Amino acid sequence: MNPRRVTLAAAVLLCAAALRGFPADDPLVFSAAGWDFGTVDQDAKPEITLTVRNRSADPVTVSVIPACDCLAVEPVRRIVAAGALAVFRLSFDPSAEEGAITRDLVIVTDIPGREKLLFTVTGTVEGGPDAASVGVTDGSPPSGGETRAAGERIRLTYFYTPGCRSCERFLAEEVPRLARQRGVAIDVIRRDVLADGGYEEYARVAGSLGAAVHAIPGLLVGRDVLLQGEDEIRARLAAALGGEGGPVAAPASAVPAAALSVLPVLAGGLLDGVNPCAFTTLIFLLASLALAGRERREVLLIGALFTFAVFATYFAVGLGLFAALRAAVAFPLVSRIIRWALVAVLAVFAALSARDAVLASRGRASDMTLQLPGYLKRRIHASIRTRVRSTALAASALGLGFLVSVFEFACTGQVYLPTLAYLSRLGDARAVPLLAVYNLGFIAPLVAVFAASWAGVTSRGLTAFFQRHLVAVKALLAVFFAGLAALTLAT
Repeated sequence: MNPRRVTLAAAVLLCAAALRGFPADDPLVFSAAGWDFGTVDQDAKPEITLTVRNRSADPVTVSVIPACDCLAVEPVRRIVAAGALAVFRLSFDPSAEEGAITRDLVIVTDIPGREKLLFTVTGTVEGGPDAASVGVTDGSPPSGGETRAAGERIRLTYFYTPGCRSCERFLAEEVPRLARQRGVAIDVIRRDVLADGGYEEYARVAGSLGAAVHAIPGLLVGRDVLLQGEDEIRARLAAALGGEGGPVAAPASAVPAAALSVLPVLAGGLLDGVNPCAFTTLIFLLASLALAGRERREVLLIGALFTFAVFATYFAVGLGLFAALRAAVAFPLVSRIIRWALVAVLAVFAALSARDAVLASRGRASDMTLQLPGYLKRRIHASIRTRVRSTALAASALGLGFLVSVFEFACTGQVYLPTLAYLSRLGDARAVPLLAVYNLGFIAPLVAVFAASWAGVTSRGLTAFFQRHLVAVKALLAVFFAGLAALTLAT
């Protein structure tokens, strides 16, 4: 028999066996449904490549989440375009394992009816386990802290995969030991991530704390500390159980994503709304409305429709750019490039804003660097002059809001794009609400200016107000850019 034919037939049979459990009509085609790495010693580090082809007509988000710290996946999450192929690199660390091994990865997609798949890793490890890897480290109270009050009850929510022996060992041995050492009662709520609603609850918890699911098991301590992966649970559970009662305090590393994300986003929107690009255009619009003889009621209507159009345009642009950035940061190398490029750009913008503040304080505002180019100013002013005299009031106001938003983006994007890049690095499930917060902050000055105009404040008075505060605005922009750079480095 031809050896080539035998080899080809064997390969076909192996592929067919590997793909068992994945329906032939599934929109996603995986190169394998499992991985047997054979027999290895503890010094080895076997690796494979898992490919996923999207046969559907729409993009699909695929996450490959390890259910033990002995498995690593890079990247964890990919957005696979229609008809495209995605590659995940899987590796197994046997240093803390011994004997026959069965471990899992959970494949999560956004395809209805095929949200979760189980990818099983099997093999044999020769040698003994590393004793230091077993159990929760340091059961004593954290340095400088106090144990919880005797008799207190603490709730743990444990997200796991069925059949996980280390998970069962943790619940049966480590949790009772910590409860005895701390003198507290620990209630454990189990959540199987493969059961209906289990993974979805895990993802909601992570999102509410400003994180994304990247490992299984996960442990929610109280209401606001989420530990992911066996290593993190072992290293930080004892400290998380410390304290003086009440809700468990979130570790410092969890704060930027959860508590601080709203503050820079809102600050960015407000500062973007009062920067010279947006504010001077708004004052020119009000002056043009006055010259066109528009009544106060008409000014109010134009202001409302103009503001709505600006909000809708910026929000739509933000969603599109955010989706593109999220797709890009799914690649680890691209994510690192974006991170350091963002830090560099923010540092430059901070320095230029500080320079602009100095120039403005010396009466040289026309020499500022971060401002709208002259040709765009002329195009915006021409559009305003034409549309404020139109009889189609509503359509003109909406169209003007759209055009001004597009033309101004060359300047306002200096704040918007870094903010979007910051959000994309957080991987935050609250991204859409945060974008809404940014844009509400951006239009807040528009609302205030139109309200002031309706109340009788002239464009000359608004111009004088803006000029008095130009230095402060530029200084605050410098602080904002520097702060966002620091947050980008910290997250």
